[in-house]
Amino acid sequence: MKKLFITLCGVAVLAGLSNFAYAEGKGCPTDKFSPEMKGKMHQNFTPEQREQMKAKMQQKKAEFEARLKLTPTQKEKMKAIHESAKCKIQPLFENMKTERTKLKQLKESGASQQEIQAQKAKTLKIREQIKAVRKSNFEQIQAILTPEQQKEFNKMHEEHKKNMNEHKNDFKNKFEEKE
Repeated sequence: MKKLFITLCGVAVLAGLSNFAYAEGKGCPTDKFSPEMKGKMHQNFTPEQREQMKAKMQQKKAEFEARLKLTPTQKEKMKAIHESAKCKIQPLFENMKTERTKLKQLKESGASQQEIQAQKAKTLKIREQIKAVRKSNFEQIQAILTPEQQKEFNKMHEEHKKNMNEHKNDFKNKFEEKE
C-alpha cells in the first residue's frame, strides 16, 4: 500500500512538473480521467489518504511556482499550456489502455508472435505520440520562462528524473526480491 502511494505520488509529481497548473473544472470537456478510471485509482485509498495526496500536490505546485518565481502572467500561460496538453494527451492515454488490454489478451490467448509484435508496435506508436505531446509541452513552458528561470526549471527537471529513476529502481528491486 505504501509503495503504491509513493509510486502514485511520483507519477503525480512527474505530471505536475510538465503540466503543473491544472485548473479544476476547466479545459478539456472530457475531464482528465473517466469515472471508471477515477474509481479504480481511488479504491485503494482512504478519504484521508486522498486528502493528503491532494494537499501534497498543492504544496508541490506552490513550491514549483515559488522556486521559479513565476509572475501572474506566466502562471496563466502555464495553465493554458497545461489545459492544451491535457486535451491532447487524455485520448492517447485511453488508447494506450485499450491497446495494452488487447496485447495482454493476445498473449493470454496464445496468439502468434507476429500478431503480438504488431500489437506491440501499436502501443509503441501511441507511446511516441505521448512523448511528442510532453516534449511540446516542455518546450512551450521553456518559451515563457526567462533564461534564469529556464536554468532553474532544467535543474528541477533533472532532480525529478533522478528521483523517478531511484523510485523505479526501488520498485524493480522489491519486485525481484519477491520472485
